[in-house]
Amino acid sequence: MALISPGVQVSVIDESFYTPAEPGTTPMLFVVSKQDKQNAAGTGTARGTIKANAGVPFLITSQRDLSDTFGDPYFQTDASNNPVNGGELNEYGLQAAYSYLGVSNRAFVVRADVDLDELSPSASAPAANPANGTYWFDTALTKYGIFEWNGNAVTVTGGQSFTNKTPIVITNKVNLVGAVNTGAPKGAVGAVGDYAVVTTTTTNKVYYKNSSGAWVKVGTADWVKSWPTVTGTATGTHTLGHTIVINGTTLAATGTSVAQYAADITGAGITGVSASAVDGKLNIFGDGTNTTDGSTDDDGAIAISAGASGTLLADLGLTAGTYYSPAYEIAPHTAVPGFKTADTKTRPTGSVWFKITDANLGVQMKVKAFNSTTKLWEDKPAPVYKTHQAAIFNLDKTTGGLGLSLGQLYVQAHTTEAENEEFDFTIFARNSSTATSITSSAVATQLSSQSYGFTMSESIVAQAAMSTGKALTITATGAASDADLIADAINAAGFVNIVASVDASNRVIIQHNDGGEIHIKDTNGAFGLIGFAAFNYTTKAGTANLYAAPTGDAVYDFHASNWKILTQTASANAPTALTTDGALWYNSIVDEVDIMVHDGQTWKGYQNVYASADPLGPIVSATEPTTQQDGSSALVTGDIWVSTADLENYPQVHKYNADLQKWLALDEGDQTSEDGILFSDARYGTSGGTTTLAPSGTIAELLVSDHLDTDAPDPALYPKGMLLWNLRRSGFNVKKFVRNKVDVTAKNIRMGDVSMATYYPHRWVTESANQIDGAGSFGRKAQRKVIIQALQAMVNSNQDIRDDESRLFNVMAAPGYSELINEMVALNNDRGLTAFIVGDSPFRLKSDGTTLNNWGANTALAVEDNDNGAVTRDEYLGMFYPSLFTSDNAGNNVVVPPSHGILRTLALSDQVSFPWFAPAGTRRGGITNASAAGYIDAEGEFKSIALNEGQRDTLYANNINPITFLTGAGLVNFGQKTRAKNASALDRINVARLVIYLRSQLKKLAKPYIFEPNDKITRDEIKAQADSLMLELVSQRALYDFLVVCDESNNTPSRIDRNELYLDIAIEPVKAVEFIYIPLRLKNTGEISGL
Repeated sequence: MALISPGVQVSVIDESFYTPAEPGTTPMLFVVSKQDKQNAAGTGTARGTIKANAGVPFLITSQRDLSDTFGDPYFQTDASNNPVNGGELNEYGLQAAYSYLGVSNRAFVVRADVDLDELSPSASAPAANPANGTYWFDTALTKYGIFEWNGNAVTVTGGQSFTNKTPIVITNKVNLVGAVNTGAPKGAVGAVGDYAVVTTTTTNKVYYKNSSGAWVKVGTADWVKSWPTVTGTATGTHTLGHTIVINGTTLAATGTSVAQYAADITGAGITGVSASAVDGKLNIFGDGTNTTDGSTDDDGAIAISAGASGTLLADLGLTAGTYYSPAYEIAPHTAVPGFKTADTKTRPTGSVWFKITDANLGVQMKVKAFNSTTKLWEDKPAPVYKTHQAAIFNLDKTTGGLGLSLGQLYVQAHTTEAENEEFDFTIFARNSSTATSITSSAVATQLSSQSYGFTMSESIVAQAAMSTGKALTITATGAASDADLIADAINAAGFVNIVASVDASNRVIIQHNDGGEIHIKDTNGAFGLIGFAAFNYTTKAGTANLYAAPTGDAVYDFHASNWKILTQTASANAPTALTTDGALWYNSIVDEVDIMVHDGQTWKGYQNVYASADPLGPIVSATEPTTQQDGSSALVTGDIWVSTADLENYPQVHKYNADLQKWLALDEGDQTSEDGILFSDARYGTSGGTTTLAPSGTIAELLVSDHLDTDAPDPALYPKGMLLWNLRRSGFNVKKFVRNKVDVTAKNIRMGDVSMATYYPHRWVTESANQIDGAGSFGRKAQRKVIIQALQAMVNSNQDIRDDESRLFNVMAAPGYSELINEMVALNNDRGLTAFIVGDSPFRLKSDGTTLNNWGANTALAVEDNDNGAVTRDEYLGMFYPSLFTSDNAGNNVVVPPSHGILRTLALSDQVSFPWFAPAGTRRGGITNASAAGYIDAEGEFKSIALNEGQRDTLYANNINPITFLTGAGLVNFGQKTRAKNASALDRINVARLVIYLRSQLKKLAKPYIFEPNDKITRDEIKAQADSLMLELVSQRALYDFLVVCDESNNTPSRIDRNELYLDIAIEPVKAVEFIYIPLRLKNTGEISGL
């Protein structure tokens, strides 16, 4: 501002304009990879691989940054750890980026939205991961701790010891009687002596198959009497009328045979005692209710003594004494059951010990929870105890329940808690980590004016058993104040942990402050009347945390608890969810092919037209078949043979002609004639499925089925006799899962407008598009089709990579994917031709001159750059041949595309020179990240080559740059041509990169002059800047000469009036030496000195 009083004001005007330096070689790499990979440290998901970041360009500044952002590059290996050369699951782009960042510190990497993991071969359709926190009872890895006792003498092998038993695990009700979840195993399941664990309900039951072939639950009376308590040792006859005494009952023999005496015992009505003759010997059974005196429970005892007359005891081979029936005992490994002959109660063979600790093959319940972040199943400890309070006592001795975390598990053995234990178990989870609390309904007038009694018991810290119950009584008034009466009675009872209160809604709240157990006896029904009701797991009705007392608890009606039955899936395989919408599946099965045929009206099951054709379907074989697939039936007209001799060109379809007795090859590219074959989705099964079950059907069943999905090709468009290769059901291609693909409210137009209301709504839809000629895409080519589609979609639609202000790059590449060249050229044009494109040649391109020339000249008329031909021509594109051989980050030898080496060569060349120096030859064209060059042969093996001069000439004539091995120099890029459309200075890489450099520099140079006055001063200034830039380039060997014009001659009045300024520049770029000619003249002696 102006000075008013004397002083000094200093202002600074910045007129020090200069052209900023270029950022250096910076590539934009288009890559594909697995989704949700681990970062290099293994601490989390690499953020560049999550689906939400697909298409997001990441600026990567180091190899570590790359590994953290995109994980380590992956290369596929086979079962023998051999690399899959040229495999479509290999992460070529990431490996190229990793190698490039070894010599540079700046690269953009952008990942396409395709998960290579989904393209891994699989014979079965994939499902989705379950929801986070889903529980799985892994029945395959669980050790069930079942030990069977052998009561024989110790002198007998295995006698007086336990044997661990591995049970049959039943997870599907189809194997149960009546096909209901609560049924016992069917008789057809297992053999006599087997054990079975039935996991179809939350109460998992253990059964034993007895000698009668019947499954009996271990611990029940039927199980107890499946094993003899007493076994005689003698056979033969005995004397009529002789007696013995069993449990106080004298039994006289009514016959002389063992079988008759067994009948006498069974018919005597002795409580719990029966008998039978087994192999001529007397077997006496108890069912657990048998007692020595007929009234006092004596643990299933049978007392035998000699009668008053005869020698019947000896005749039957029995010894007087007290015998005990088979027992089932639940105990840890530290409390081995006392079943031995020296123990108080000797137990017979067949007794069972459920060892509830994991030592020495004891129980190990494998319960797992799914972590959606890591996508892994995590083991959850699940120890076994008999009761809730026992679990609390053992797991939280200090705080009695509050120390247990939400979701903590335990397994309850013997869920009925009855005195006679049975073998079952239920998994429980902690439902709360706070106080155990139950709440009534609002109390109003539910109770009558009378006395009500109830009894309550509690668990106490560091006490294994529940406390003695306290009986409470209230005299209700039939009013809302009854809530306070109940709460006051509970609080006055002297409980250690139980407290009661009434909330603002007049509801009674009863709590166990330590998160322990409360047992309640509702003597007169008061609790039920005010709204306390046992929680029902099926209907979800009832009071939270309040459950009906187990049937074995004869004292209490309710148990209040923070333990809740765990919702889980019991199976040998991890549970899954409905396949995610859009999930991909590469069906690896080659020999499942469903082919239909046009009968003039519609598409028909193949055998419904060719009735004698092979009943097993198309013959899929590498060799020419001579019979149908049964090995004996003769070939007939209409038989189909799909050759697998060349999987790269699969399928090669042949149809048999019995008149000519030969196979006739079909044209897979013919979709118009009666001898043609159409590749399309038609159906997955023999029907539309059901509302809950997907369609299904074997190939043999499909041969005689005419079912079509509504999206099958319209038969009216095709001739009679044409074949339809059903891609939806056939294998060796890539499919995508589409939820609600079928409009179940519509009609199936391909099946006479039948209703689709009962159809399965979801379908697999072929994702790998057909080839240009209409033939299907199969195998590796199917995988590649899906990858290319994702890459092309990303480049064509991504706006972030078109931002030339904030994302500055001057090289582009899609390592391994030549099909993307045309899209990169289009992108480069969108960005104003500011990048040089490094293009690859196919991995499987052979090195003979004819093959190279045909590919380079595109004699096959390919429509995009691929295995069939090099299509794209552009002045800012360079293509290179052949592929390279190197090692990946895991140390495996792998085949990589030419761009893998060229990107690094560009960076190294620019570090020792400038972009306008040719990155070729022995000085600047060395390939430093590969050990050999070559191609992949028909067997999938890498064939190393050193291109000779003829091969290099063939490539150079087609504007393809050869990479070759030179003795004394190693691997070298030996060409620097672009794929220019015409012969010009831009047909060389060094000139193209010079022009790219100049575009960027001139744009930066001119930008500060926008909005400056359009006069001579401005024109002189900008010309001076341009002259300075060009002079510098002359000194740096980029230009021979130049001319800059910016005056009235090219800035006419009319241009000035349009607010335009023209800066015309002409340059003579320096060309690289590519052809050196050295004529050598021979002269006579002395002639040279005279010249």
